[in-house]
Amino acid sequence: MADDHHDETIPLDAFRQIVEQSLTGVYLVQNGRLVYANRRLAEIFGYSREEMLACPSVLDLIAESDRTLVAEKLRQRLAGEVDVVEYHVRGLRSNGQVIDLDVRSVRTTHLGAPAVMGSMLDITERKQLEDALRNLSLTDELTGLYNRRGFATLAERHLALARRNNRELLLIFADVDGLKEINDTHGHAVGDMALRDTATVLRSTYRSADIIARLGGDEFTVFPLEAGEQATPLLVKRLQDSLDRHNAELNRPFTLSLSVGVSAYHPEQCQTIEEVLAEADRELYRRKRERA
Repeated sequence: MADDHHDETIPLDAFRQIVEQSLTGVYLVQNGRLVYANRRLAEIFGYSREEMLACPSVLDLIAESDRTLVAEKLRQRLAGEVDVVEYHVRGLRSNGQVIDLDVRSVRTTHLGAPAVMGSMLDITERKQLEDALRNLSLTDELTGLYNRRGFATLAERHLALARRNNRELLLIFADVDGLKEINDTHGHAVGDMALRDTATVLRSTYRSADIIARLGGDEFTVFPLEAGEQATPLLVKRLQDSLDRHNAELNRPFTLSLSVGVSAYHPEQCQTIEEVLAEADRELYRRKRERA
């Protein structure tokens, strides 16, 4: 029987266009210097791309208190001690403003020599809001995720930023399959375990800068900080891969399964967070019906 699957070679120019249009800052570091920075990375730091690439050391873009940390992270990747690193660091904009960054990087090669390729998200406003709301009751006691109130508070700020920057956003809505059966068969303590496991899977799947919440009962949501509708297949697949690993590695009296719906926020439509959630909920139940 012929194989229906085949590889398609994507032109290099198409990759360049994707990276250049990315909502995330993308960089390549070699010998301690930036050898590539996309448009968004230059925007984050307030420089032109030419000024970024002329910087004598990538550490000049980092707050002095965090330079030792960043130098060590670069060394670890170049030495092959770790494959992927994700961490928070404080950067320095061209005007001297300190900004909070979420960094993810991997080891690669460039022109035959070791290099580090990575991405950066500017989470400054998110961190400021978290600090201002720290003393409020915004977290779910069972899972440690944001509760509905915490999610609504952060998501409204997230939408305001998207409207200001005319950016599309993505929202993931999920519920735990068969939670009632788990409770009825194994007891509510095991049902609570399933909910905590779900929180663990979501945390391990998505970036720490993303908004992850338990809305109540068996309902969860993820609001990636910067992701558009084109990222839907990747984000859903990443979640399923995490679920598969979780079920393979842990000896639970149940198989953890999630139904997922995804909706997009379009700034020109001025949707509310409730409308975006409702659309994701409808998509979730449409997929459930298809599976039935």
